[in-house]
Amino acid sequence: MLGVTAAYTPEDKLASDERGHLDITGRYGFWHGELAWNRSDFYDLFGPTERSRKGYAAKLGYDWLLVYDAPERLDLKFDVAYYDKIDTLPGAQNVLTNFTKLITAEIGLHYTNLKRSIGAVDDEKGITWELVYDGSHVTQENPPQFRAGLDLGVPLPLPHSSIWLRSAAGVANGDRNSVLANFYFGGFGNNYVDDHSVQRYREYYSLPGFKIDEVSALNYLREMIDLNLPPYIFKSVGTPSFYLTWLRPSLFAAQLWTDPGNAARKAQYTSAGGQVDLSFSILHRYNMTLSAGYAVGFQQSHQTENEWMLSLKIM
Repeated sequence: MLGVTAAYTPEDKLASDERGHLDITGRYGFWHGELAWNRSDFYDLFGPTERSRKGYAAKLGYDWLLVYDAPERLDLKFDVAYYDKIDTLPGAQNVLTNFTKLITAEIGLHYTNLKRSIGAVDDEKGITWELVYDGSHVTQENPPQFRAGLDLGVPLPLPHSSIWLRSAAGVANGDRNSVLANFYFGGFGNNYVDDHSVQRYREYYSLPGFKIDEVSALNYLREMIDLNLPPYIFKSVGTPSFYLTWLRPSLFAAQLWTDPGNAARKAQYTSAGGQVDLSFSILHRYNMTLSAGYAVGFQQSHQTENEWMLSLKIM
């Protein structure tokens, strides 16, 4: 499979060498790769999450399927990337760099064994875990990062409801002032119009109630309680070409401890909120989801910020 996207930005405020955009992606078997020049993304028009990046990028990856006995699956994933003429970290849109060239590598084990009952709209029980190494290289700097995640879920007595404990931890070896050595957290992560996961608040880097990339740390521990309440199934709302499918409410509370082993830098952040997802279908076959969420952020037990989220996932 090969995909090519070309675009041009007619904006006088943008430097002439940044107005052209080209992105070539390919997949063959378990291999995947990408070549990009000023990579652009349509969904950046509907922020706040930005995936577009200045400069050149060349990526190559391989997904090695070690175990596949549905619903059980274990993958070993390899990814390497080279960037040139960049001014922002590839994985942190609000973090500027003092270098223009970057090499990254990632190796990760990812396991899933999730189950749901008939009529459910989300996973109701099971386990997922991951072990990931991230390496970065610029001149005289090679800070390694290790992170791990573990999600455990059990069903509740109410129909199609469940509660999950989502744990994540990470350690890095590097200078606290280095942008490469730090992990970054903040925000729901959903754009107003989007094509990625609906419940982005579950990701380890998400911290609803704080701005994207607002919180940084060399080491972290994150715990989340995620309560998925029973969905409401619409039986006859709409027409054959436009009808509502289900409405799913969720509540969550997350605690993030940053640099817990450093008495001078350790801090504690709390995020609490909820999200409602409305699934509907258009033209008989196109499924979409409208999501709304709200979260409050606390630092050291004092409320600091809040965040509203509205997002439409298309197809």
